[in-house]
Formats: sequence, structure tokens, C-alpha cells
Amino acid sequence: MRKPGIVIASHLSENELSKRMKEAESIDQFRRYQVIYLRLTNPKMSLKQVASTCAVAYRTVVTWTWYYNKHGAEKYILSGRGGRRKAHLSEKKELKLLEKLSSKATKGQVITALAVKKAAEKEVGHELPKDYAYDLMHRHNWRKIVPHTHHPKKNAEAQQSFKKTSRPCWLPPEKN
Repeated sequence: MRKPGIVIASHLSENELSKRMKEAESIDQFRRYQVIYLRLTNPKMSLKQVASTCAVAYRTVVTWTWYYNKHGAEKYILSGRGGRRKAHLSEKKELKLLEKLSSKATKGQVITALAVKKAAEKEVGHELPKDYAYDLMHRHNWRKIVPHTHHPKKNAEAQQSFKKTSRPCWLPPEKN
């Protein structure tokens, strides 16, 4: 493997790097600036020593140095990862899939996570993990709704008369 170059691009001065280290919003961003600062102020310090001092891997020092040299100081700032990195379906396709299932739900059918998973697998064409269905429903604000514990058209009087006329307990049929 080729040894990485010792020279650090002069995007920021020592004072600017020191200032950015002090103003870093996270320990990860601090370490990134610390690596460049140490490489800039101590050119004779080996990459392994820099890695040990900053509590990162040797390869990380090499990668961060390359990135700083190539992209400059402003791109060197960490940004949130966010987004849908491992999406199986696009948002439009997910909405379309859930629309089909919601039409079944409005007809009175109970839609389970398993049903969502199977519909998504059919759409994608391969097996998906169990939690994908839960994540999909959560992304689109579907929540667990249980059916009513009683019929919406119940007759309270009929229930009370049934309670009065029925046996208090079950008796087996008599044998002849």
C-alpha cells in the first residue's frame, strides 16, 4: 500500500483549526479537526501516533486527511446522515401500497403487519425482514387500531333480557 502524503492542504491555518476544535459541536467533529491540526502542526508525527492520540483507527486518519485535502474545510464539517439509505420501495410506491391496504381496511378487514409485509414482498419481489412492515407503517403514521369490543348496532335491552333468561352456567346434555 502506498504511504499517504505528509503534506496537508492549507485550507485553514493553525489558529483557525484550533478555533474550530474549540467550537466543535460534537466529539466526532472535534476529532476530525484534531487529526488535521496534529498533522499540520507536527509533520514528523507518524500517522499511527496521530491515530492513537485522537482515538481513531490508522485508516481513519488517512481517509480524513485525503478528504480534507480534496474537498476543503467547508465540506469537512460532519452533517447528519438522515435520509432513506436502505429503502426497498420509493415513498410513492409505499403510499400506493398502503392505499391498496387502506381500501381493504375501510371495508372492515383487519390489516396486520404481516399483511403489509407480504404485500411489500410481492411488490419488491424478494423477502423482507419483519421489522420493515412496522417501519413502513410508522413512516406513514399508521397506528395500531383494535376493533371495537362491541357491535356498533347493539341492542342493550335484548342483552339484558338474554342475561335474565339464560342459565347461570353451562350444563351438559342429559344422557338417556
